[in-house]
Formats: sequence, C-alpha cells, structure tokens
Amino acid sequence: MTNPTAHKALVQSFVDAWNQRDFARFDQLMAPDAVLNVGGGAVSCSPDGTRAIAETWTTAFPDWRFDLVTMVAEGDLVAAHMPYAGTFSHPLNGLLPTHRSAHVDEMVIFQIADNRVARAWEVYDEAGMWRQLGVQPPA
Repeated sequence: MTNPTAHKALVQSFVDAWNQRDFARFDQLMAPDAVLNVGGGAVSCSPDGTRAIAETWTTAFPDWRFDLVTMVAEGDLVAAHMPYAGTFSHPLNGLLPTHRSAHVDEMVIFQIADNRVARAWEVYDEAGMWRQLGVQPPA
C-alpha cells in the first residue's frame, strides 16, 4: 500500500539531511540498491553513494542548500521541485573555485519502496549552473 503523506515526509527528510549535513541519515533514507538517473546516465544512490555525492558537492559549495518549493505525491512517486544554491568555494572534479554563486532550478522524481528511496530521476539546469559559476563544464 502507498502512503503519499509518508512518502513526502521521507523526501522532506532527504532534503533536511542535505541541508543539515546529516549524511548518516542516508542509511535510513536510501535503499541499498537505489539508483539515480541523471544526465542520461545512472549512478548509485545507495546510502554510501548518496553520501559521496553529498560530501563532494557540499565540500565544493559549503553553503549549498536545497529549497524544497513543492511536492506532489501519487502512488509510490514523489515529484519535488527543489532548486539549490551555493557558492563555488573549493575545487570540484579538477575545476578551480570561482567564488561565484549559482541558483539552479531542479526537479527530482523519487520512487519510494519499503519506506526508502529506491530510484530517482533528476533534471536540473546544468548549463545555467556552470554559466553562473563562470566555468566551462567538465568533460
């Protein structure tokens, strides 16, 4: 049985974990075999995979923060409009920091199974992010 209210609370907890830098919480939020589909590819968003992603981005952007604007839940899916913002202050994947800030629009669809994120589809304005930061996107 699906519970849209509980599914939305799980996504809220996911956003809170990022914003509060409580990355240990991913152990309870993410399924061990969870997958993130982004940019035409798929990467692990298991607890360890999600933690690695979060640590990489919040190291490069120490003030990184999601703004959870809205959520819509139906069945086992939650669609979340969750733009983020941050200042590029530390190296990221070979890119030198510009100390410029970006505000990036993002939508994520989360699929919930057994009270954990099992799959996610992320779409964000990557070109706009790199443009705001004043760097060429990594190859």
